[in-house]
Amino acid sequence: MAVRLAAGALVGLCLAFGGAGPAAVAQDGPVVIVVVDFQRVVRESAAAGTVRRQIDELRNAYQEEFATIEEELRAVEAELTEQRTALSDEEFLRRRRDFEQRVTEAQRQAQYRRAELDRALDEAMNAIQDALLEVIAEIAEARRANVVLNRSNVIMVDQQLDLTSQALADLDAALPSVDVGVPQQ
Repeated sequence: MAVRLAAGALVGLCLAFGGAGPAAVAQDGPVVIVVVDFQRVVRESAAAGTVRRQIDELRNAYQEEFATIEEELRAVEAELTEQRTALSDEEFLRRRRDFEQRVTEAQRQAQYRRAELDRALDEAMNAIQDALLEVIAEIAEARRANVVLNRSNVIMVDQQLDLTSQALADLDAALPSVDVGVPQQ
């Protein structure tokens, strides 16, 4: 029954190995279907753990850096407020514009750092996903599976057809870590 449910989920969801398209399903012999929980493998992989730690470290460093800048800007703003009555209108406006430019630059820099961090995370996770696809292809070939389904697309499956644990172990062996590359500015 589980195989019938999995076969029903094939429409648009199967990945045929061996370079053939949908015609590969019409081959001689039985269709061999296996299932992998792709998201779980990516989430629980050793490489994803190293990525999360690196991203957290970078995020914390950026937060500390911007907390320092924010404190400096608050001090400048307080000083400017105190000097308001002692400064001419022209001098106050000039200092106010300088202050606002510094705030704008700090905001731009923070936004740039967030975008770079997001980009670095995406690249690292894509490397993990690419490696997982290679691992799954190797497992499918070894098991002579011609269809691999993502577990999220399958309602029920015989546990013997679920290769998630093997995919996780093989991915951890093939890619134990990923270095997150964030350009320094």
